[in-house]
Amino acid sequence: MVITSINHDVAEKDVEAGRYTLYLNNGCPFAHRTSIALALKGLTDSIEIIHSHYQFNDDGLWQFNGLDGTDFDKNNGFKTIKELYTLSDPDYGAPARFTVPVLWDKKTKKIVSNESSDIVRIFSTQFNSIAKNKDLNFRPDSLTTKIDEFVDYYQKNLFFKIYQALDPEKYSETFDSVFATIEKLDKYLGENNTKYLFSDEITEADIKLFVVLIRFDVAISPGFRLNWKTTRDYPNIFKYIRRLYQNPLIKPTVNFDYIKGMYFLGPYNGFTNKFIPKGPCMDYLNETIVE
Repeated sequence: MVITSINHDVAEKDVEAGRYTLYLNNGCPFAHRTSIALALKGLTDSIEIIHSHYQFNDDGLWQFNGLDGTDFDKNNGFKTIKELYTLSDPDYGAPARFTVPVLWDKKTKKIVSNESSDIVRIFSTQFNSIAKNKDLNFRPDSLTTKIDEFVDYYQKNLFFKIYQALDPEKYSETFDSVFATIEKLDKYLGENNTKYLFSDEITEADIKLFVVLIRFDVAISPGFRLNWKTTRDYPNIFKYIRRLYQNPLIKPTVNFDYIKGMYFLGPYNGFTNKFIPKGPCMDYLNETIVE
């Protein structure tokens, strides 16, 4: 059996500031989810963050080399994320995947979770005792059904659908399907009377959508050849992205160099000559939002 997901219960009584490290790479959209959740909850002073480099090593592993503004593993001195998994569980190995994000318990030297959705929910509720923004709940009971239905639909038709564009036989259908989905999203946002997807508060659905949309113009469109339109061509999506991007807690989590590095140097596009493009200019994300 291929083991890919790790999730251990966290007893709220055991949560303490300084005990946990979040290993991530903000180039990765899944890891970026947890970075946003940590910032919004006000956990940056209580949980250490270690950024891996945005490029895999020769073995296809996230690496800690301290280059390009990323980090060394200050806790264990490890060179790759695989070593962290092995320390946590010696039986965890190939063909299992060694992914980020990883929420690490420094006291037990165990992985708490390597699943982004679980980590977002842990930050939202179980870590409230060390969070500054305790009242912020990314998954309120009243919106659970709406959140799950939205995420299920857009994961199928957008979040994961884009990768099918790398298959020449599926490219045309994927191209048409992705932009039909984006049109549908723009219409929904235009008819919505709240700041975010379901309310005036950010939910986990907003986080999951944002990390895809913020990558669209800079990496997904050129890297996957999904180049019919940019997000600026959809007025409601454009406003929505800017509202989230201009949030002073979210903006520092967005690193376009990391995003481009992961997509253009990794196995996520069909280019054989791999290098990081200089553009595009993303200054338009700072334009004033007119309500």
